[in-house]
Amino acid sequence: MLVHASSTLLRAIRLLCVSLLLLSLPAQADRLTEQRRQYDQARAALERGDMERFNSLSSALTDYPLYPYLVMESLRKRLDRAPHGEIEQFLSRHGDLPAASSIKATWLKRLRAEGDWPRLRRHLDADSLTAELECPLVLQDWNEGKVEQARERARELWTVGHSQPDACTPLFERWRASGGLTEAVAWERIRLALLHRQDALARYLLRYVPSQQALAERFVATAINPRMLSDVSKYQPGANQPPEQLTDIVTVALRRLGRDDASAALALWPHYQHLPFSDEQRLALTRDIGVRLARRHEPRALAFMAANDPELKDDTVTEWRGRLALRTGQWHNVLDLTRHMPEHLRQQSRWRYWELRSRQLANSAVGELTEDYASLAGERDFYGFLAAERSRRPYALNHQPVAVDARAAARVANTAGIIRAREFHARGDYLDARREWYHAERLFSREELIAQAALARQMDWYFPAIRGISKAQHWDDLEIRFPLAYREPIVRQARLRQLNSTWVYAITRQESGFMTDARSHAGALGLMQLMPATAQETARRNNIPLANTSSAVLDPERNIALGTAYLSQLYSQFRGNRVLASAAYNAGPGRVRQWTRDLPAMPADIWIETIPFDETRSYVQSVLTYGVIYGEKLGIRQPVMEPHEKYIE
Repeated sequence: MLVHASSTLLRAIRLLCVSLLLLSLPAQADRLTEQRRQYDQARAALERGDMERFNSLSSALTDYPLYPYLVMESLRKRLDRAPHGEIEQFLSRHGDLPAASSIKATWLKRLRAEGDWPRLRRHLDADSLTAELECPLVLQDWNEGKVEQARERARELWTVGHSQPDACTPLFERWRASGGLTEAVAWERIRLALLHRQDALARYLLRYVPSQQALAERFVATAINPRMLSDVSKYQPGANQPPEQLTDIVTVALRRLGRDDASAALALWPHYQHLPFSDEQRLALTRDIGVRLARRHEPRALAFMAANDPELKDDTVTEWRGRLALRTGQWHNVLDLTRHMPEHLRQQSRWRYWELRSRQLANSAVGELTEDYASLAGERDFYGFLAAERSRRPYALNHQPVAVDARAAARVANTAGIIRAREFHARGDYLDARREWYHAERLFSREELIAQAALARQMDWYFPAIRGISKAQHWDDLEIRFPLAYREPIVRQARLRQLNSTWVYAITRQESGFMTDARSHAGALGLMQLMPATAQETARRNNIPLANTSSAVLDPERNIALGTAYLSQLYSQFRGNRVLASAAYNAGPGRVRQWTRDLPAMPADIWIETIPFDETRSYVQSVLTYGVIYGEKLGIRQPVMEPHEKYIE
């Protein structure tokens, strides 16, 4: 009887709590709406300098998630005179704000100017350390008796390939006066400056090598005009040109020439290959000459790369040796290279695939290698999907929904930065929302990153979800990584343009990760990352209404309409070949036409692997891979490449 009464009472209490919660929700919503209004008013009052109104409004907002921004902006306006204690208190309470670092940086410069060394040392950390702050501190260490430590650090700060700020001048003057600046140190900085094309700095530094003035002047002149190396007789070891310094001169000049004209640099190489280059110098020359030639598919680069990196120490050189051997049909070379690569490269699906393909290409008698490809077909990537097709196995999607730890989810949800991010998101301020969201993740564990990604997905905030699950290195939740976002307009526009929606989805996922307001450094906009000029031309050509503003291009439905129209144009231009059209969407149709001009018929997997631009190669492979994944999600059979796409001709 008592048990029954207790359970009845418990149910009544729960019902009462739920009722009270439901009753309180409208009041909470009204309160939040009012706080948002007051926050906007407080920001406006601060902007016009009405501090009485600002203080009155902000004092009533201490429990509003964005209240710290009011504190910060108020402090920013008087940062040059605010008491240090107030600034320290702000950093202690609100140092987790993404913009707090700019407040701190300005304040640290003020501490340096005021000579408040104890406070500066106390607050300086790796994130805020700059030469402008460190140089005066090193000089202060010197003044306090830490002479040898300060001398060594002064040398390190001075020996760089660029100019240092004026704040370093007093330290460098003290260091030079103490005999720290030797001609060997000056030569090293000249070398670094010339490598970074800081030619004016290099000329200025000539004054510090008086006993090697003529040689140093030749160093600068040759770096600026590397074709001077053509007069080989002037660049031979001798009393006035020690081998070590001469090697520096030749290395820098050939590297600079290689970046501008790799063929000319390679032509000069036989005259200087006998010099005592270090392994580091040889590898640097091989990257700047050999790899550049390999990207242009020059067969001559193979021997050069092999001679200068015989032990396969440099991954970039090794991979481009493999690609160039593929492009030039040297299958036995590819096979030998894949078998001798460092283990971390050999285990990549890329080179596992090419080891099998080169075996087939080198000897047709080996057959289809179905079982060998089957061992690779379990990978969910470009090469795994190709291997699945060759082994006649289904694609391995390996979807595994992520398991979210409840405690980690609670910690994430209650993190101040996440609360602020969600409030910005609710206000439609997506840029600040992302800043807070990404800033908060810096201190999250893997479990918390997973919980954060799951939370973003619940909010239909696609890009932060994709980004977060990737940072957590959980690759198997395909619902988070490949959402069917904007399904209706994508499918509708794909059908209108007679494109496969799997391809449109793949392009959109690769371009923006479904970030509607995405803006690239080059100026591309929106879900399908359209350049403004391309958007305008596409709109005109296809009679799509478009105002002459970036906001119009950012509208999701209009962006999808424009993007699919432009994609259709490329698809037609490249005769229905998604491989070429995808490459053109990334690198531009002009470059793709250049890459295919006078090209003999070639398997598409080889053409893709040898695309000169790393970004475009990765882009095409991702788009083709994502197309398969979206085909599975949409119930459409989508192979990696259609039959007519498997050869480029």
